Amino acid sequence: MKAWEKAVILAARTLVFFGLISTLMYGKFDQIIAAAAGFVALFVPSIVRRIYPHPSRRIWPWISPFYNDGIYTLFSIFMAAHITFLNVPFVHLDLYNQVWGYADVPSHYLGGLVTWVIFNEVVLESSRTYNLNWSHRRIIGISFFALLLVGVVWEFFEVAMQPAMPWLYESLRNKTQDVVMEVLGFLTGILLVYRLEYPYSMIKPFPNGPELKKSSVGTLSSPEKLRG
Repeated sequence: MKAWEKAVILAARTLVFFGLISTLMYGKFDQIIAAAAGFVALFVPSIVRRIYPHPSRRIWPWISPFYNDGIYTLFSIFMAAHITFLNVPFVHLDLYNQVWGYADVPSHYLGGLVTWVIFNEVVLESSRTYNLNWSHRRIIGISFFALLLVGVVWEFFEVAMQPAMPWLYESLRNKTQDVVMEVLGFLTGILLVYRLEYPYSMIKPFPNGPELKKSSVGTLSSPEKLRG
């Protein structure tokens, strides 16, 4: 992991921790749950790497995002921003509900970016690991469809939860805006992956991939270490 990535992740953890303390002091129940879940989520990749340093090759594509430092960094930025918009630490200010009704715009944009790079890596590593030899266009198409599906399903979920959580109410225009911002996040992800090869490359092998279990290779023809 690069030094600047470590710094970003540490800063995100610190900011979300302050947000959690703030919500415990005067936040609403949903804000407390969101802040607590966000804080725990920022440690999950580190925990997975520690308890499962040599993942099975057969499940590698599905857990590979946990081992990608770039995705970890982008996820940390998203989580810090999202939690902060819900409750700015120590000022008792909910930007979205009290000040700026479009405060969820950057959240959905970053959420779309992070969700797509995760989905795309899962599909990309599946193609590599299982020798599927899918084209880049097909890989991106599958991951983009998954992003749209999750985005639309989430909006319907919010509608279904409105009777119990009225603060989830949004106009049709706002919900359409949410999906559009997620698509813009996807387009940014395309630029990052192809122009900067970050958080990974569609061509080069997985960066600093972990040693995979030898016993898990089975009939899959590939080396002990993950290759492109």
